Amino acid sequence: MLAFICACPHIATNEIKYLVNDQICQMLNHLSIVTVYNIVYIYIIPINSIVFIYWKLIQYVREMNKRVTLVNTLLRAQRELKMVYRIVILVSILLILGVPYTIFVCMGFFTLSPKYDFRIAYAFVEISLVFVMIALFKFTEPVRTSILKRINRRPNAIVATMT
Repeated sequence: MLAFICACPHIATNEIKYLVNDQICQMLNHLSIVTVYNIVYIYIIPINSIVFIYWKLIQYVREMNKRVTLVNTLLRAQRELKMVYRIVILVSILLILGVPYTIFVCMGFFTLSPKYDFRIAYAFVEISLVFVMIALFKFTEPVRTSILKRINRRPNAIVATMT
């Protein structure tokens, strides 16, 4: 439903065009209401909500440390805080390596973007996905043990026996 809500303004305003240099259908980088809508809907609202949840969890855990609480409740809150911390790290990786695309969008507000701007930005997005996979590998213990088990698997040796 959220994807449909996101796509409706693009379709209604006929903002999606075929870019010959990049060989892709995409919204042009220029100052319009739909571009501002994209920035708010896709970036600002999700990032601010993640930061707000992380901030509230930090306050909750600190408040729990000040008063007497059950150990189970405190440990559960600390685990949730650790989980949200990992999400913040993943989002930060995506945001930092998404800076070139943001620069190209901002350049489109005032001047024409470079010829292959989408390809350059896409390269950074792909690199960020590699870093996200590495971070997920580091943070997720079951995934790490499963992959290491497959890498270090001993070959099945079939030995003929004589009877």
